[in-house]
Amino acid sequence: MSMSPKILVVDDDIPLTKSIIQILLAENYTPLAAYTAEDGVEIARQQNPDLALLDVMVPTMGGWEMCRRIRQFSDMPILFLTAMGSVENIVQGLEAGADDYMVKPFNSAELIARIMAHLRRTNAQSSSEEFLNFQEGNLIIDIPSRQVKVSGQEIKLTNREFQLLVVLAQNANKVVTTADLAVQAWQMNDQHGIDNIKPYIHYLRKKIEKDPAAPQWIHTIRGVGYRLQTE
Repeated sequence: MSMSPKILVVDDDIPLTKSIIQILLAENYTPLAAYTAEDGVEIARQQNPDLALLDVMVPTMGGWEMCRRIRQFSDMPILFLTAMGSVENIVQGLEAGADDYMVKPFNSAELIARIMAHLRRTNAQSSSEEFLNFQEGNLIIDIPSRQVKVSGQEIKLTNREFQLLVVLAQNANKVVTTADLAVQAWQMNDQHGIDNIKPYIHYLRKKIEKDPAAPQWIHTIRGVGYRLQTE
């Protein structure tokens, strides 16, 4: 990551975008602005930002599709920053590949805190040298390159999904409580973090399990937490 992390902001609300740019500059970030989804994808491809803030109702292809396209070539943290705050909207954003979701109007201090947390986790993972291999290659987690393979097939995970899987893998065959997962994976020690574990485990199972309803890898320990079963 560069000394001054690059933050991509994609929103067709020009005054709001300028306001976000000023907030980022005050924290010594390097903002990159786009006002259409197509421009956002192109800047993400060319400039390789460290994190992206995306609106949902952005011209051309819209925020969901923009996020999916960026995910085809980048695993940077993506936060939706939008007025669309229903549970359905949040789920749709996370399933499109986003790592976080903030509803407008937002608090600038909270926005910066979330940006810092995502960049801190990404930086910590990129400096790791661990390579985890289970069941003779049936599950491989390459932390430095952020690659996951199940039965030889590469699986694309969001940052939050990857962070959860790494913590479970580092504690393979041990029960990790829901609260500990939130802290160790996301550095979140509040109810918001705990409440987000269950849906992200659901997303993770859909990607790595042959049958998410009867999981081979990630087992629920009712009332306690989860265990990655590798034996």
